Amino acid sequence: APPCSTREEVPKRPWRGYSDYDFETTAMRRNDFVLGSLAAAAALTVPSRARAATPVSVLYAGSLVTVFERRIVPALAKTLDVRGEGKGSVALANLIVSGLRSPDVFISADSRVMDDLLARPSPPLTWYAIFAATRLVLGYAPASPFAADFVRVGRGEKKLADVLLAPGLRLGHTDPALDPKGYRTIVAVQLLEAAGAPAGFATRLLGEPRNAAQIFPEETLLARLETGDLDAAFLYATESVARALPAIELPASANLGDPAQAAHYATSSVTIDGVKRRGGVADYALSVLRDAPNRAGANAFVAFLLSRAGGALLESSGVTVLRPVLVGDRGTVPSDLRGLFTAAP
Repeated sequence: APPCSTREEVPKRPWRGYSDYDFETTAMRRNDFVLGSLAAAAALTVPSRARAATPVSVLYAGSLVTVFERRIVPALAKTLDVRGEGKGSVALANLIVSGLRSPDVFISADSRVMDDLLARPSPPLTWYAIFAATRLVLGYAPASPFAADFVRVGRGEKKLADVLLAPGLRLGHTDPALDPKGYRTIVAVQLLEAAGAPAGFATRLLGEPRNAAQIFPEETLLARLETGDLDAAFLYATESVARALPAIELPASANLGDPAQAAHYATSSVTIDGVKRRGGVADYALSVLRDAPNRAGANAFVAFLLSRAGGALLESSGVTVLRPVLVGDRGTVPSDLRGLFTAAP
C-alpha cells in the first residue's frame, strides 16, 4: 500500500467552530507552583496497576516534543513507562502504515492525517479524538541581525512582508510532504499575500513548495532558531511558548487559529507529491491504535492527557485544550475512555 503522503486527501468534514469543541481556558498559563502540584498529583489520576513491564509507545507530533519531554512524561514517571518519539505527523503516519512503527498511541498535529488513516483498506485505527488546537506564528532568533526589525513589526512600525523579504534573511520551515506545519506554512504565506502583502509574496519568500534551502526536520528546526543558525521560522504558538522564543503574531486571517475564518482558510491550498492540502484550523488529534501492544497502558496515558492535570500541563506550553470530540466508530473506543469524548455532530 502506498504511504499516506501519496494518497489523495480524504475530504475533511466542515469545521463547525470551537463552540462545538468547548474551549477549556481556565488553566491557561498557571504559575509554576500550581503546575508542580498538578505534576505531583498526576500519579493519582493513573492507576498504579497500569504500569507494566511493556512500555507505552507514543508517536506524537514534533511540535509537542518540549511539553511531552519536560512535562507530560515526567509527570507520569511513577505510574507509566512512556517511550515517545516526535516527528512530522505525516512522516509518523507513513511509519505506521509501512509497519516500521507499531505504537500504542498516535498524536497528530492535523486531524486530516487521521482521516487518511481511517480511509485506508486496513486502517490502523478505527477512531480518533480532536482534543487541542494551536495557531501559526513567526518565531525569530533573539541574536538575529533582523531581531530589531521583528520587534518593530510587533510594534506596528514595520511591515512583516518587508522584513521577511530583506536580503540575507535565513528563513526555515518544516517539510510540507512530511509535516502539517510545513504545508500550513505555505497556506499561511499565501493567505498573507491575499491579505495585502506584495504581489508574488509567497513565491518570492518560499520559492518552490519543497525549497531545500528552507526545509529542516521538525526535530532540529527549533534548535537552529535558538542558536541563531536561522533568523526566523514558522512555528506553532505551542512551540514558541514552550521554548520561550520571541514570536510575531500573524493576523487571524492567516494564522489558521480562528475558527470563524475556517472557510477563508480553505480558499488556500498547496499540492505536494500529488496530494492537495487545503487550509483549515490547526488542531491536534489522538487515537489508541487498533492493534496497540499495550492497550491498558495506552488507555491510562490517554486518560491522563485528557484529565484536568494533563490539560493544565498542555496549556502551560501554549496548547489550547478542547473538550475532546470523537470521530469514527464509537463502539471500538475502550470502555474506560468512552465517557471522555463528545460525539462529533
